[in-house]
Amino acid sequence: MSTPLVTALRESCEYLRDGGYHQTAQLMTVAADEIELLNNQVRALEAARQPTADGRRPAGTPRRLARAARPATPFIGR
Repeated sequence: MSTPLVTALRESCEYLRDGGYHQTAQLMTVAADEIELLNNQVRALEAARQPTADGRRPAGTPRRLARAARPATPFIGR
């Protein structure tokens, strides 16, 4: 399921390419892909947090998914 932002990014790319802004269009496509990936990861985390029929959550599932969602390089502030 695409969000309105992802849809707008993808639709705008064609106009940018036609105007000669190829790199900007490519960056917007990459941004749209990244937003969709993050949305899918959020949905997976939310689904993993849902209790099972016996009222328990699957052990370790949210941590495993959260670890996979971390950036490859540590953030160095300031």
